[in-house]
Amino acid sequence: MRIIIQKNYDEMSDWVSRYIKEKIKESQRNNENYVLGLPTGSTPLGVYKNFVRYYNNKELTFKNVTTFNMDEYVNLPKTH
Repeated sequence: MRIIIQKNYDEMSDWVSRYIKEKIKESQRNNENYVLGLPTGSTPLGVYKNFVRYYNNKELTFKNVTTFNMDEYVNLPKTH
């Protein structure tokens, strides 16, 4: 396991989003599909905001990206 320590939430979000952006671009150069799991909740919102910025600035396209949106349903009451 690799542990990356950052000073704060914004720096962590920047590191993660840059890392994923480079992995996506690498897969595009290799003409490969990239599979990305997207967790729910507020923790990844900084990363998602960076993805939007990358897309709007034409730094990144998601044309070869397949996403799986994750959530936790184990033992969740039916009335939830």
